[in-house]
Amino acid sequence: MTGLVDKVSVRCSAGDGGNGETAVRRMKGKPFAGASGGNGGDGGSVIIRAVPNLADLSSIKPGFWAKARSGESGKGSMHSGMKGEDCVLNVPVGTVVADSSTGEILADLSSEGQEVVVAKGGRGGKGNFALSSPSRRAPGFALKGTGGEEREVTLELKLSASCALIGLPNAGKSSLLAALSNARPQIGGWEFTTLSPNLGAVKAGDCSFTLEDIPGLIAGAASGKGLGLEFLRHIERIPALAFVIDPTREDPLSTYKALERELESYAGRLPEGAKPFLQRPRIVVLSKTDLYKPEDLAAFEREFEDVKAVGVSASTHEGIKELKFALLDLVERARKEGDREEKKAPTVNPLKSGRLSKDFSVMIRFDPNDGIWYEADGDIIRIFIEQTDFSNDEAVGYLSDRLAALGVEDMLVKAGIKPGDEVRLGNPACAVAFNWNPSLTAGKKHMHAAASFARGSDDRLSTLAHTRRTNRQRRSEHKQG
Repeated sequence: MTGLVDKVSVRCSAGDGGNGETAVRRMKGKPFAGASGGNGGDGGSVIIRAVPNLADLSSIKPGFWAKARSGESGKGSMHSGMKGEDCVLNVPVGTVVADSSTGEILADLSSEGQEVVVAKGGRGGKGNFALSSPSRRAPGFALKGTGGEEREVTLELKLSASCALIGLPNAGKSSLLAALSNARPQIGGWEFTTLSPNLGAVKAGDCSFTLEDIPGLIAGAASGKGLGLEFLRHIERIPALAFVIDPTREDPLSTYKALERELESYAGRLPEGAKPFLQRPRIVVLSKTDLYKPEDLAAFEREFEDVKAVGVSASTHEGIKELKFALLDLVERARKEGDREEKKAPTVNPLKSGRLSKDFSVMIRFDPNDGIWYEADGDIIRIFIEQTDFSNDEAVGYLSDRLAALGVEDMLVKAGIKPGDEVRLGNPACAVAFNWNPSLTAGKKHMHAAASFARGSDDRLSTLAHTRRTNRQRRSEHKQG
């Protein structure tokens, strides 16, 4: 499997929520029979799902932009808009999903069917039918849909073979993989022939397992030399290790110790909870036995006291069958040790529930140029602001009611706010600013009180003294005059 694509970045854009509709139901004899505006549909989300039939990330092209569909706006006659279609990206099992900007691990998709929502769709806005009450039968406004999340994620495939072949460049790993399995990797007489991992299926009797050929490691690989970090990260998940050493080119024992040191140096980069390399089952494979005498092989094998060493020749297939069963025993031992440990890995960064948190904060800010202001911010406040149509006075009044019911006004009072002080709501980069006026009543009582103002307006936002007289006032003044 040459040309393995194991890392790719994806731009993800979730769909926006649809706007709620402002509509009035009209019936024969009842031209104003109440609100009938439907809710907007939620936006689609971008989901990454692990599937078993993919070998790498080559199905995702570089610079791919994953877009989910937006929700439809609500319609009259209480018809809600349709939810936007999700965008699902299928990736191989063993893919790690991380935020490209922060490096935060969002999910480790280590089993089939696991999925993670990397960009959540926007909320659909409520129509005026959902906002109506017995006292306010036809609100003159609806809530707007919120925008979908946008994020760039990095997908990194960490292969999960049963056993890995590790060694110096040109130690015969690729030739050995071809002799042991069904893989057909590129084989050459020069160093660094293998630049990406190769996988193969090995059959030993009635059992089978997967074997991975790791590109050659050099001194300082754990520090990044010779693309060592790129190669070592592929064996983070592999439970069994086979050290392939060519005795015709280097001293077997010193080479084995050097490879051990590189693996030990990489231990600090292993994921949390991963088993250290030197504690995993391992075996030493002395390659190219056709190039030296049997007594030399026996002497090499005796040098390894703490680990089993076997000789093999990929060209003549001498010892291949014995090595298959030796590797199978190694893999089964690793599986038994893994069964004794907790099978289910801890959940990394679990997804938040669909219910919006009502937490918010009120802070006092100071700037030499802008002076002092009060800042109220939180996810729920930002959602409220995004849903509000500020061109509609009634919608602005409803926002005031929602903030009061949330407790924002009480928190401002506790913080010491005074009439005329500036308040900024929401994201500081694009906050909604206004001057505090405690004379404007707000809260749940007002939300359910009888509406004495016209649709689309709010009497609290109008001037107290009207300069323009009504026709009734003119007739009354005329009679009195």
